[in-house]
Amino acid sequence: MDELILGFIGAGNMNSAILNGVLSQGLVAPGQVWLSNRSEGKLASFQERGVHTTTDNRRVAEQASVIVLGVKPQMFGDVLPGLGGVTAGRCVVSIAAGVSTAYLREMLPGAHVVRAMPNTPLMVGVGATAVAEAPDVPPALFQTVLKLFSAAGEVAVIPEGQMDDIINVNGSSPAWFFRMAEVMVQRAVSVGIDAGTALRLTAKTMEGCAKLLQESGKTPGELRRQVCSPGGTTLASLSAFDEMNYEGLMLEAMRRCTQRSRELGR
Repeated sequence: MDELILGFIGAGNMNSAILNGVLSQGLVAPGQVWLSNRSEGKLASFQERGVHTTTDNRRVAEQASVIVLGVKPQMFGDVLPGLGGVTAGRCVVSIAAGVSTAYLREMLPGAHVVRAMPNTPLMVGVGATAVAEAPDVPPALFQTVLKLFSAAGEVAVIPEGQMDDIINVNGSSPAWFFRMAEVMVQRAVSVGIDAGTALRLTAKTMEGCAKLLQESGKTPGELRRQVCSPGGTTLASLSAFDEMNYEGLMLEAMRRCTQRSRELGR
């Protein structure tokens, strides 16, 4: 990837996480990267590392061969017209919910478009990114995009028709885990347990559960039953999940997530 020039439009959490992963893995040198943002304040730390920075999105598009659009879906109508005429033949990667490749191709004629859905754990190098199949994109270019996201975690390639639903699995779902952790820590503190201790143990438990899911070869249901003993505390706690229809709550949350993605869609 020595000849690759990377461009990032937007310096929010996701683009910053992807860029940090790319730089930390040495996939490209800082001088091969251009980054734009409306506010110069978010550019300072990357500028200090040798990344080219600007407040002009069009300049990034003119310089880069692969451009990651890290702006909110609601901003695409403002951002894309400013890129017209300079993205033909370049690869444009959208990480926005609901924005289809068809819309991006319409707005950016001639661009090689890839749609991706990363998540915030990319910020610590253990993200999970879904990338839509892109049969019209040259295979070597598509592999370059996969390498960018692989630098900060796991990558899966799926049909584009599944992108609105995959947000439930990896895009929005970190917020659900964080909310569960928040409740667990609050409950611990309410009975006198130190907040730092509770948070550390909660986070480590989540980390361990993830490792078991990845490495044990067992299903989530099998692992859940493994924790339970007849008449024990775990079964007593899970009875509340049953009585309050936990599965129904989760399915409704996932339905609303997909619905909102489609509402944002173009």
